[in-house]
Amino acid sequence: MKAVGFDQKILLHQLNFVAEKFNEMPIANMHSLLDDYLMGDIKGPASRRCAHAIIMKTWWSVEENHQPIRNYADYLYPTLTSTEKYLLHWCMTCLAYPFFKEQVNHIGKHFRMADEIRSRVVLAEMKNLYGDRRRVEVATGAVFSTVKGWELIKMTSPGVYRMPEERIEVHSPELNQLMIEVLMDHLETNSVTLEMVNNSTIFFPFNFHIGVGGLNEQRFTIVKNIRDTIIERNPEIPYSF
Repeated sequence: MKAVGFDQKILLHQLNFVAEKFNEMPIANMHSLLDDYLMGDIKGPASRRCAHAIIMKTWWSVEENHQPIRNYADYLYPTLTSTEKYLLHWCMTCLAYPFFKEQVNHIGKHFRMADEIRSRVVLAEMKNLYGDRRRVEVATGAVFSTVKGWELIKMTSPGVYRMPEERIEVHSPELNQLMIEVLMDHLETNSVTLEMVNNSTIFFPFNFHIGVGGLNEQRFTIVKNIRDTIIERNPEIPYSF
């Protein structure tokens, strides 16, 4: 069975706390500090351990192939506005947890077709991908709670969600580059069209338009033809800034 992993509501300020201290201390000290910090939000030790594991996997214990991207995100973090940090954490969570990425992609697809979505419909889709088991139900609820806690969706009645009146504006070329990396990771490819990027439902809470200007010219090659503009990633060139 595919791993689930994301099974606890994560708040934005919890991720900010870890991101701000990424280069300040050894990982052992961070574990202790984060546990103390989470006690303010989560009283139960089991739930706190789950949240702790998710947060550390998102920013500290990332997979080896994502470490250069995490290092770039760490470099970028202090330069971003408070609203831009929403997208940074969104991208890091998508990279760390495929379950989160798959679910928000389904949520985005439904919002493209309707103003309201129902959690039971998304749950059925996640069970098709990850199996009909209790862990999937818990994780699906955790993703909805997390996205709602970040105020990127709102619940109008139990199990029914709508988008806010306005989406978060994104104009940062550096974040645009990060979004391309996340989409390529999702599609397991080293090339995407510009249209695919700008129409990706993974990033449904954000209002953005990505062009080819400002992309890392060593990391990405732009190929233009009559029909499409294609962005190709060179996997031999590390993610850099």
